[in-house]
Amino acid sequence: MVIISLTKFALSLAALALAHRIYWEFTTGARRRALKKQKGCLPAKRWPSKDPILSIDLFLQNYKSFKGNRLLEWWRCGLINHNTNTIEMRILTQTVTVTDDPENIKSMLSLNFDSWGIGSERITQLSAYLGKGIFTTEGAAWKHSRDMLRPCFERNQVADVSIMEKHTNQLIVLIPKDGSTIDLQPLFHQLTLDVATEFLFGRSTNSLGPNRKDEDVEEFVKAFEYCQNPLSEERMQMYGIFAAFLPDPKFKRCAKYLQDFVDKIIDDKMNEKKDSSPPSPSPTHRSRYIFLDELLSQTQDRSKIRAELLNILLAGRDTTASLLSNIFFELPRHPHVLSRLRAEISKHIGSSPPTYAQLKDLKYLRAIINESQRLYPIVPTNSREALIDTVLPRGGGPDQSSPVFVPKGGYIAWHSYSMHRSPSIYGPDAEDFNPARWLDGEHPSSPLRPGWGYLPFNGGPRICIGQQFALIETSYVTVRILQAFQELESRDAEPWREKLTITCTGLGGCKVGLGGFR
Repeated sequence: MVIISLTKFALSLAALALAHRIYWEFTTGARRRALKKQKGCLPAKRWPSKDPILSIDLFLQNYKSFKGNRLLEWWRCGLINHNTNTIEMRILTQTVTVTDDPENIKSMLSLNFDSWGIGSERITQLSAYLGKGIFTTEGAAWKHSRDMLRPCFERNQVADVSIMEKHTNQLIVLIPKDGSTIDLQPLFHQLTLDVATEFLFGRSTNSLGPNRKDEDVEEFVKAFEYCQNPLSEERMQMYGIFAAFLPDPKFKRCAKYLQDFVDKIIDDKMNEKKDSSPPSPSPTHRSRYIFLDELLSQTQDRSKIRAELLNILLAGRDTTASLLSNIFFELPRHPHVLSRLRAEISKHIGSSPPTYAQLKDLKYLRAIINESQRLYPIVPTNSREALIDTVLPRGGGPDQSSPVFVPKGGYIAWHSYSMHRSPSIYGPDAEDFNPARWLDGEHPSSPLRPGWGYLPFNGGPRICIGQQFALIETSYVTVRILQAFQELESRDAEPWREKLTITCTGLGGCKVGLGGFR
């Protein structure tokens, strides 16, 4: 009797599954077939796997590459070895299409922007410690966050370099003057945190200043870095390949610390505003748009304010610090580049602190920054999730010239790291650090017009709103350090290796010796 009942139940389930499939074929399936035919879609190449069901072998190769700090190069080599710019990869239960084709990226980020979202996985992962802000929202909420931030980065705001001068001087004080080895990378991260907090919140964390041993700031930095790396070395040593799937109590503690730290900043600002006789703002602050002040004028929702502050700190701290580290990693390895840069600074600025206008005139410095962002993109890979059934313009068929169908919910990862090293865009020396490629007439590939083949700040409606501030800050710090020290020597014989979290920086840091202090 039990066997008969189970048989009937199994047959009922099979009938329901068949009915659902038939319904799907006549509705969703029919629409998709029509769209594929209309657009002339053909499938992209498939990354071969020994395991046809879960692709366990590809999962393990990804894990080993990440653990060995070579994931970016492994993906790049995969595209090269399979002779394609767009390839489909299945790992466990998810299928991801990887592309380094500028036309596909342009379609997702600009031409077909409304068909793509940042992805539910990214929103869940980042929201766990950042909350709902500019990097973790879409639609009206994202637009509102962006509109509030926009005034921070208007020209009159960015052109005031007094904050950068103050904190760069504090950085220079901490650099040994006798040429002994120092890793500039952690100092750059402290510098950009100090600048970002003063610029956006009206009050700096001052991690480089006289109170630089403040334990709260140090713990905040450690907590921030831990949350950004869900596969930290600590967790991988403990759990191996299972690190990504097991609960992480430390993550929750760190996220709570971030919230408490920022809440204290909010409390201090709110108490200041409640003071019946607040101190007069300094001349530097009087004319500046303070993001935190604007937030408090619009809402008293602490979670909303906190989220917006944490979101913008992610961009304001890590990206510029990584860029500075990579520049000072490369400069001492190329004496002719360093010598030419010094000559440009001497000609246009001299020994005085640079102005905004003077920094904009340093064309060779901008070429160095461009080249660093090309070889070492701070966000070397990113992704989008299809919000509707849609297509990529290229990558399908034997010659990769046909559109590729992407179903609703499909993920596309674009690989800027690979695209930025493409010989078809940057010439046969695409893997070399050569700022001359950005100067007309000084390189075989000039005039270089990479278009969507160069994405240091993303593109389309979600292009980085603070890119000009980041470029000016990077330029200012570079100039002031080279003005202060006549000698710059590399103290690291190792090649650049990736340290990949939400952003990417050099694993070995930026070990140099600076001498000839003026």
